[in-house]
Parts: sequence; C-alpha cells; structure tokens
Amino acid sequence: MLPERVKTGIAGLDIVLDGGFLRGATVLVQGLPGAGKTTLGLQFVYYGATQCEEPGLIVSFEEFPTQMLRDALNFGWDFEPLVREGKVKIIATSPQTFYQQIRDPNSELNQLLSEGKIRRVLIDSLSHFQRLTNDPVELREILNSLLNRLRQTQTTALLTQEIRWSEGEVSLEQYAVDAVVQLFFEPVNKVQRRRFIEVLKARGQSFQPGRHSMEITNEGIKVYPIPLPRGHERELSMRRVATGVPGLDRMLGGGFFEGFATLVAGETGTGKSTLVRQFIAHGVLNGESGLYVSLREDPQRILQSARTIGIDLTPALNEGNLIIHHVTGDIDAYKLFWEVKALLEEREKEGRPIKRAAIDSLSDLAATFPDPTYLPQYLQAFVELFTLHGVTSVFTLSVTAANSAEHSPVDPDLARGLDCILMLRYMLVHDHVRKVMTVVKMRGSEHDTGIRTVRINDGEGMLVETGFEGMPSFIRKLQQLAQEQGGEMRIT
Repeated sequence: MLPERVKTGIAGLDIVLDGGFLRGATVLVQGLPGAGKTTLGLQFVYYGATQCEEPGLIVSFEEFPTQMLRDALNFGWDFEPLVREGKVKIIATSPQTFYQQIRDPNSELNQLLSEGKIRRVLIDSLSHFQRLTNDPVELREILNSLLNRLRQTQTTALLTQEIRWSEGEVSLEQYAVDAVVQLFFEPVNKVQRRRFIEVLKARGQSFQPGRHSMEITNEGIKVYPIPLPRGHERELSMRRVATGVPGLDRMLGGGFFEGFATLVAGETGTGKSTLVRQFIAHGVLNGESGLYVSLREDPQRILQSARTIGIDLTPALNEGNLIIHHVTGDIDAYKLFWEVKALLEEREKEGRPIKRAAIDSLSDLAATFPDPTYLPQYLQAFVELFTLHGVTSVFTLSVTAANSAEHSPVDPDLARGLDCILMLRYMLVHDHVRKVMTVVKMRGSEHDTGIRTVRINDGEGMLVETGFEGMPSFIRKLQQLAQEQGGEMRIT
C-alpha cells in the first residue's frame, strides 16, 4: 500500500508533490521575510480544517492571534468559527514554554497530540528556537526532540524559518526535517520580479524538482508547476484542416492535419499575426471553437485588425465560439500554460471543445523564463497539451532575417517537436521589397518547396501567390467589374 498523502490545499503545489506531503512529515518552509511562509502555513491548516476534517494547531512566536486572524481574513479564511468549534487551536507563546509543553506528557498540548485531536501543525517560526541555546549540539537535540514528538503522533507539521541565502550552504534544520520547501522572490529580467517555490527535499516520496512559479492572490497562494513534456504518444488524425489563407493550403498539400502544431516564424511585419487570425477565423466562422492567446494586443485591437481584412469576429466572441485570452501586466509563462490547460478542460466538460488555438507569440514568453534555454521544452509541453485535446495549434515566433533561403533561423531544438514550420521573410525583387513564404517543414505530406510571394490586402487579408491567388488584385477587381457589367475582360 502506498503511503498516505496529505493535500496542502494549494493545487499546483500538490502537483509538484505528486499528491501532497506524506502523512506525519515534518516540513521546513524557508524564505526571506515577506516570501509567503506564514501564508502558506495558514492555507495548509485552514484547508485541512475546512475540507479534510483534520483539526489544526497554529503556534506563533511573533504575532498575536488577533493579528494573525485579521491577516487571514484578507484571503477569505475565517478562523474564528473554527477556533470556537475546536477545529483549530491558536497558541501565542515563547519557544521555551512551547518546548516545555511538548515534552511534558501531562500538558494539554501533549494530550491533544496523543489523542489525535490535532492532525496539522504550523509552527511560526523555527528561527526563534535559536534563542534557547548558543550550543549547536544542544540546539540539534532540542530540534530532534520536537520533530520526533510530532512524528510519533502522525501529525503533519509545517515549520517556517527566515533565512539569508548562501549558495551551497545546508542548515542543521534542513538535515533534521523530512521535507524542505523554499520560497523566492527574484528578478527574471531588468524590470520584472517573480515569486518561485522549490521543493528541495522530500524524504520517502517523489516530487517535481525545479523552481516553480508562485503568486500570492486574494485567495491565497497559487503554484504553477514547470510545464514539461511527458513523452505521451501522439495519435494524429489524417483529416485535413483548412488554414483560411488562400494559396497556403495548396502549398501544404491540402492544409494542416488535425491536431498538428505549426510554427509561423518571421521578421517583424511579415504577417504572422494576420495568418493566425485568418486561421482562427476560418474555424470559428465554420462552427469550430477557437482560442486566441495574445501577449501583446488587447481583444478590441484584435477585433479591429480582423475587420480591416474583412473578418468580423465579434459575433463569434459574443456567442462563446471564440475566446481571446489576453495576458496583461507581467507575463508568467508557467501560469499561462496552466490557465490554458484549465480552459481546455472546462470547455470539454461543457461539450464545446476548443478545436483551433493560437499563441501569439513565443518571443514574448521566452523573455520571461529564468532559464533562456527552456523554450523548446516549454513549446513541446504546449504541443502535447493541444494534441491530447485534439486541438490544431499555431504558434508565432519573431526571428531575425535569414542569410539565404536555404538557412532557417529557427533553433533546431525548437523545431524538433513541431509538425509544420512556415517561414515569412522579406525578399528584394527587382527594386521592390516583397513578403515571401516558404514551407520549411511539413510532416507526413508532400508540400510546395518554392518561395512564394505573400500579399496582405485591405478587406481580403493574406493570400499566397501559387496560381490564381497570384493574380494582381487590381486585375481581379477589373474582371469582377466586367462580369458585373455583363462583359468579359481578356488578359493577354
């Protein structure tokens, strides 16, 4: 039988812990002041008392109970009824008094622990035990005595500790406890700071390593684990999906395949977002639900841009066939992944699954990663997510100009997990700069390997010149006018 797991009440953290902490574990929560240590502990105790029928004990060596209860109310956690009902006990005391009580077999605290009337404990903070002695050997004995008493009662305990980071240093407390969780608030670029959480140690259980994204909201702590590809086998349909871009389906041998993941890479202004909008619009206007993730433009600007190429997406947006997920403020790529995952699952439960999705663009996400080499893994995790839900997806990426048509500026590691890659760039033709497109990769299908001119016209959008689509727009308009007047215009 597998050991029992204790859920923390923080969904993302339970994912990192592969289900939660082991029952009876002693957990050290470390971080700088303001990192969220006490908040995490209060959320753990409150969740246990309200959702798991597990009475809790909160021991504070700093704050008065009234102050702690007031702060908890900011997150919607009302501890006062729980205290009155005996589901939570709060003690404001000194380390000396608490240590004496937990060692005294006749104390009220020890009786509550022995009788199983306390199942979750928060001790805030363990740093104050250093006031009991200056002798490190004696301090270790005191700490082990406390931890062993908690383990004997199968009480799951969180003990907070303020620390100053020192690379490679391992503290006495880290050795003694069963698990170590560290909280960080660090810069990820020159203008942005983000919160992270890392499980450094979890004795006797599996967990997901690495620094995972974390935020403190008005509902408490939320954790967004690092999205990683799981190596799921992909079952792709051979049904073709029209792109909505005249001429592009011909280049691709009939369009994308259902469930395909496509990268549209190109220089600034070559039409990446226009292609994405036509792809999404073609689906939603034909009854397929679509998701457009925009990291720059707000929904109104997207709708306005679509109207300039003859597409009105407002009805689809109002009817719920189109979802525009606009990320405002500081971008958290980890959070975005889990938001999209939840949205896909919610729509499937409603019986309105998303069939087309676009993320515009990966370039904006790449700048937010603590590790700049992480983008290929992140993209592959998104590809797996969309494929498992039967979603045909398109990602955009800004790249610098290629030296030649044979050279692709797309990172090979990034390209490896994609089904299709379209490259948009500028080319000097005679004395004019033209937008051109090439199909760099198209898995499982013959495709046009040529360099094709791309045009973006008002009221028409993007088209790729592969045949009739290549006829100059003014000639087509003359033809249309001649037909309306009952005549015929010949082109020689």
